[in-house]
Amino acid sequence: MTATDERTAGASAPAGRSPALPAWAGLLLAAGALLPLALGLLLASGRPPEARLSALQLAGSRAAVEAVVGEHSATYLAALRAELWLIGGYGLTLPAAALLGGYVLGRRHRLGPALVAGVGGLLAAGCDLGANLLLRPGLEHAGSGTPFAVAAALTTVSRLLLLPAGVTAAGLLAVTAARAVRGLRPATAKPGGDADPDRPALIPPWPVLTRHGRTPHGSRHEPPRHEPPQHEPPQRKAPVADAPGTPGTPDTHAHWRDAGRVPPGREPAELGFCASGGGIRSACVTLGALQALRPWLKRARYLVSVSGGGYTVGALQLALSDSAPGSPVHAVSGLTADTVMEPGSPEEDHLRRHSKYIADGTGEWLVALGTLLRGVLSALTLLLAAVLVLGLGLSRFYHAVPLTDLDALSAAGLRHPGAVPGGLGFRAPALAALGVLLAAAACCWLLWLLAFPPLGWHALLPRTLRRLNYAALALAGLLALGVLAVPGLAWGSVRLQQALAAGPRLTGAGLSLTVVLSYLALLLGILWRDRRTIGSGVRAAAGALRGAGRIGGGLTANLPQYLVVWAALGTLTAGALLALGWAVATGYAWPTAVQVLLPLVLGAVGLNLDQTWMSLHPFYRLRLASAFAVRRATEGGRSLARQYDFYREQTWLSHYAARHPDFPQVIFSAAANLSGNSRTPPGRRAVSFSLSYDYVGGPDVGYARTDLLERRTRRHIARDLTVQSAMAVSGAAFSSAMGRQSRVYQGLFAVTNARLGTWLPNPAELGPAWSGAPDWRRPGQPAVRRLPYQLRELTGRFPADDRFLLTTDGGHYENLGLVELLRHRVRTAVCIDASGDSGYAANLAAAITLAREELGIVITLHQPELLIPGSATADRETPLHGLAAQLSDRLSARGVITGDVHYPAVEGEPGSERHGTLIVLQAVLTADMPYELQSYAVANRAFPNDETSDQWFDHQQFDAYQTLGRYLGEQAGPVIEQALSAATATGAAPPAAVPAQPQGSSAAAPDRPVEDRAGERAEERAEG
Repeated sequence: MTATDERTAGASAPAGRSPALPAWAGLLLAAGALLPLALGLLLASGRPPEARLSALQLAGSRAAVEAVVGEHSATYLAALRAELWLIGGYGLTLPAAALLGGYVLGRRHRLGPALVAGVGGLLAAGCDLGANLLLRPGLEHAGSGTPFAVAAALTTVSRLLLLPAGVTAAGLLAVTAARAVRGLRPATAKPGGDADPDRPALIPPWPVLTRHGRTPHGSRHEPPRHEPPQHEPPQRKAPVADAPGTPGTPDTHAHWRDAGRVPPGREPAELGFCASGGGIRSACVTLGALQALRPWLKRARYLVSVSGGGYTVGALQLALSDSAPGSPVHAVSGLTADTVMEPGSPEEDHLRRHSKYIADGTGEWLVALGTLLRGVLSALTLLLAAVLVLGLGLSRFYHAVPLTDLDALSAAGLRHPGAVPGGLGFRAPALAALGVLLAAAACCWLLWLLAFPPLGWHALLPRTLRRLNYAALALAGLLALGVLAVPGLAWGSVRLQQALAAGPRLTGAGLSLTVVLSYLALLLGILWRDRRTIGSGVRAAAGALRGAGRIGGGLTANLPQYLVVWAALGTLTAGALLALGWAVATGYAWPTAVQVLLPLVLGAVGLNLDQTWMSLHPFYRLRLASAFAVRRATEGGRSLARQYDFYREQTWLSHYAARHPDFPQVIFSAAANLSGNSRTPPGRRAVSFSLSYDYVGGPDVGYARTDLLERRTRRHIARDLTVQSAMAVSGAAFSSAMGRQSRVYQGLFAVTNARLGTWLPNPAELGPAWSGAPDWRRPGQPAVRRLPYQLRELTGRFPADDRFLLTTDGGHYENLGLVELLRHRVRTAVCIDASGDSGYAANLAAAITLAREELGIVITLHQPELLIPGSATADRETPLHGLAAQLSDRLSARGVITGDVHYPAVEGEPGSERHGTLIVLQAVLTADMPYELQSYAVANRAFPNDETSDQWFDHQQFDAYQTLGRYLGEQAGPVIEQALSAATATGAAPPAAVPAQPQGSSAAAPDRPVEDRAGERAEERAEG
């Protein structure tokens, strides 16, 4: 790795970490942390075996103590003295494990585990010590029962603290030992060499890119040292890092500059295209538009795609691609930018015949439904096993430490004859301790309110009171959970089992019903196609009720769907709670083989099964490839489209997405879901994440070189770094996290692992692994995306510093790809909008707003009201005739509009302020569109806004949307040429000459304005 790579890769390493000790020292420290506990166990092993210390410590009254001790008070006093060694042992081991774990994990991760293991261990040891000090004089001298009650309360708190503290400490020591052992292994060379040492391997995310707002040495990352292509004019260097600025001058546009960073080599350009999301609908419109705009597409520098637009863009890219070196398949097509996917080509015909790409025919439908069912069964089985293992652990804990006596529940839960669960006997000292903690929290809160005003140097007092309030509330919550909630859940589960007389048959029926309901809810969420019809009926019914307006149109429109999803989620939640309660009540009485094998099997499966394997992402990727991954071949003198061999030929981004002559660089726009609002734009839960042949990532999470990422990532994870996977990720419309488009059924997708997105490596966390610095404390990339990643989806926790990011549909960030295109500061931006906004351009408005907030780019549209349905009849001198008259309320005055784009100046670069033009092609109906489109629109009310959930287009839908896209492209061609000519006239770098229009292309002549062509078309129809 070069010095540049080491600088850029190491920039994202955790700051402020001390030099690492040798790996063998870390292993010795991990073993040494266990030494006090081992000595304590050894010294305490001499206590009398007949002494039941837990029963004594939790007795709570003198009468209960006398019933436990009897005539053996001397024996119990000896046991209490021996236990002091054990208290001292774990009182030293738990803080030592917390300190060692904090040293290994680093500052960003050490606070939580340190508080749980270290502070929890110290508090538990203090409570145990206080309980023993109260019990000893109580046993030696007769008196009141108050010391025993206080001792029982302290013991309850101690045991509840020891459970999470001990588990956390064990985890910290295991992590330390595992990383130390890995550090002792001989270092091996990283796979794959650095083919381009002048290009940085990593570009860190902007929050940690520099110190004091500057890059190291106040410089930018230099772009690759290569000559620009002949057809591309040289441009000013793109802002890929922080500008030095003027020392002592505040950087007023820091956020805009940081959010506008792009990888090196991506220069500001004269022309760029973006294609919106919208599933197969957008794919068809994009295909027609790009066919008509081929002369200008060849001159473009960037082609950004989102979701459905990426289907067509990926198909164009793959049809142009040669086979990779060593691939068993060899391209024989000889396609160029002039001929790829041209009208009447084998590739276009293949797309038309496979527009029902998800499933077409009974066999494919059975495979699709079976794949979904397989994922539901595997996910629910794995989660049920995790719930049972958790219940088993809690059952063993309550059996050893009877905070609440649950022994009477096990026989009834296991359906022993005549067994009846009794009532729960809550211990009064534990309830008293809960009340004391709540009272203490209330007192601290009231004192904090009184001390909150500024008190000069006494400001430490409010902070201390606030922390004490939080600590008391946390302890009270833990006590309520351990003494009330979990025992109450166990008792309620067994009582319900007894009331229903639930046996194996009824339990199996309940599990089957849960699976079926979850499956049906998933199908409803995925295949919901007639929401408008049902929603309109529901709204009409709700309008007759008082307060229907307060219900909200969005809720009533989707109410049937929401009811089914809520029912499924409620059933799953109730089933999980009942299973947990039953396992807590009966787990310790299960057969020994079950108690041993169940955790072992769960650990083996959960640690080795990749969550993405069992999701819908591989199936979705395969089905997309079946329709859009083709190349032209010649067999027997006949040209035909041949599908890529999905399993034998991996379409790696670094090779198959490489830029072709006279074709723009393809950038697949996706979204990386992050929890919290510190990094995501307001109102969104995701940031931009793009995939291209040169870099993968985004300004908020950093960029990683694609070729190195492919070689340095585990092979089965690297399969998600192919062109086919990029198309699927960019179009992962439904997932457990959906950024700005969050919906109620996300929880169902998380539980059932039914998602189209995938977990991709986080560029921000690759720096330490790629820097080559020998620090054994740094975690390696996981071999598989294990069960904890599904648990992250269940809890909605997606930290920005995780090693993997949940990457989903680009529409979850911005559905047009316009913001990503403008991030590259193109002078003329062409946006193909088939996002299905029902004519009100909501996605266009959202993109304009996001560009202003994140990049400081101001867009002023020219006559945007012309896009609104019904605007064709406004101020129209001649009335509409024929089919156009029947569509008057749905016709827009124009389908192509323009706007002015103003880019802010880049800090430290005088004269970098830039102006440009935005050209929007929106899928709307207009009066001068072809007759066949008018006829289709009359017969199909939803056109051109068929639901995105409808991914089963027939040939009529395909042809209609493709024709609409071609018509919009014909209208936009002259406008693009005028914008390029205007840019040249204002002194910009002159664009290359317009290539000759390919034969058979339907593109409009570049020197004819859109108004003239619209008038000609109207005159032709009148003459006809």
